[in-house]
Amino acid sequence: MSTGTGNVRPEQSSPGQEHTSHRERFERASLLLDSTEDEEDAPSPETAQPDVDALQGLVEAADQNGTAFQSVAVAAVQILERALCYEREAAEAALSLGQQEKLGSMVETVERTAGVLRNALNPQGSKVMHLCAEEDQAMPGDSQPWWFALTDALEVLEEGTGQMASLTTAQPTGSPARELSELITQLLRGHHDELLLEADDWIS
Repeated sequence: MSTGTGNVRPEQSSPGQEHTSHRERFERASLLLDSTEDEEDAPSPETAQPDVDALQGLVEAADQNGTAFQSVAVAAVQILERALCYEREAAEAALSLGQQEKLGSMVETVERTAGVLRNALNPQGSKVMHLCAEEDQAMPGDSQPWWFALTDALEVLEEGTGQMASLTTAQPTGSPARELSELITQLLRGHHDELLLEADDWIS
């Protein structure tokens, strides 16, 4: 993952080698995500992009002050806002109007989702968010080319999906905290898969 503009990318590979290595890399990424859940627990295509209004309903119906719910909400906001930075970068580096519109829609979804969860944080949760915001985190470099911006976004989404999937298994079945973590996991996985398709189209 890129941690700044000073990173040096290897350029010695031939076009054929790059084509093969990129395809293998994205195939491995997809397999890693598929292995985070059993087949019966995997979201169907129509639920891969959760409705933000449905998320709002879940938040309003839940005991927002519960420790488990607040812990999941804080983690979700952190993961979503980090993913948002990289998705924005990819959108800015898009090569076509179609890519810009697609990524712009994804960015808007993450912004709305993070906003809903931020509003659900109680004072303690907000304090934790403030403390976490003070920690140094690797952010995307400025004005990266499309391929590097896309690769970075994929890596961040894959990492975030794994983190949220782990949180899901730690919550009691049927609890609001588990439902919340499942929704965010589905959103991140859906965005990862959309970008994976873009990457596959680009190297085909």
